Amino acid sequence: MPKPQMSLTKKVNLQFAAVQSSYWMTFFPISGFAVVLLQSKNFTGSEIGVILSLQYAASIFAQPLISSFSSRNPHIALKNIVITMLLIGAGISSILFFLPHLFLPAILIFMIIGMTEMSTPAFLNAIAMQITNSGVKLNYGVARGLGSLFFALLGVGLGKLVDLAGTNTIIPVFILTVLIACFFLSRLYAPAPKESPEDGDAILTVMPQTSIWTFLRSNKAYTGFCVASGLIFASHACINTFLPNIMDALGGTAADQGITRSIAAAFEIPIMFAYSFVARRISSNKLLIISAFSFFLKALATMLVPGVAFMFMIQIFQLSGFGLYTTAAVHYSDKAVSDVDRVRSQAISMVAGIGIGNVIGNLGGGIMIDRWGIHGLLLAACALSFTGFVVMFLFLGEKKRDRLSQ
Repeated sequence: MPKPQMSLTKKVNLQFAAVQSSYWMTFFPISGFAVVLLQSKNFTGSEIGVILSLQYAASIFAQPLISSFSSRNPHIALKNIVITMLLIGAGISSILFFLPHLFLPAILIFMIIGMTEMSTPAFLNAIAMQITNSGVKLNYGVARGLGSLFFALLGVGLGKLVDLAGTNTIIPVFILTVLIACFFLSRLYAPAPKESPEDGDAILTVMPQTSIWTFLRSNKAYTGFCVASGLIFASHACINTFLPNIMDALGGTAADQGITRSIAAAFEIPIMFAYSFVARRISSNKLLIISAFSFFLKALATMLVPGVAFMFMIQIFQLSGFGLYTTAAVHYSDKAVSDVDRVRSQAISMVAGIGIGNVIGNLGGGIMIDRWGIHGLLLAACALSFTGFVVMFLFLGEKKRDRLSQ
């Protein structure tokens, strides 16, 4: 490779790593501490569940609209669209600093945050595709691993800050991290737009002509994977969203919550760095079954832990659970279907798991906390994750799989 190209590759990888690191720092205050912020304004568990479920629903709705706008306007760099999204999210979130207990305005604010901040990962992936298609070799796994690292570091600091100075620090920290992320995005290498549909913007909207239902009926193992993902992430949302309530029940503080999330994020890093090595030896089908079982073990352990210190310890399940899923799911979705369906399979699996699963978990979790308390919530999380594991095992563990899934 010529020396100038090597220099460009190194520069772009550093830029993209900075973007991933700073973006996942923005994600922590408005996601990890959303429940703490809303509880400080006297919202009930049911109200919080409705607010956060609608936030994820808004994200699902917004992504195809934003990607369609991007594909129709290739002269606008995708990074500039993402910068605009983040600034809108930060601007609307500033209202939360002054907002009292007003249910409908809170729904509207969090839906806009969902359409902007929560929708950003899909477009960061599209930017990565743009860069790769331009001929620059991008190490996505390392950049995403650094994102988890900085997410973890901010979690420790923000938890202690909230304990010392109160929940009013959450929104200013979010706005500050957004400004940092926008700075690094503005400096990121942007390839010249292409007329071809292989451009990163257009990739998001290229879809085959068959209906989604025909596609799902034709790929039964993949469909089972999507159903299992929805159940697993519903369980994950019950625990992750309402972690402040769980920590309170264990006698923990906001700082303990931040440390717990940080430990979990730190355990994701090794598998993201090592996935390519692991995947050469174990199929993505088996890795997803292992991941599903780990989600169940974490839910069960969370229900049984006697104290905060044990809560820290069981975050090790994050490595073989969430950390393994995020990489194995992308690999499986790419290999389990025909070439023409690859883009659609990635989109559907994200909607089924992170989208619909989070909507169900947030909405149902809020209602369960108000009616049956923490024990009822965790019992439901165990049931959901175990059912998800069983479905994953039945569809991905059977010898006879979809024609292209091997």
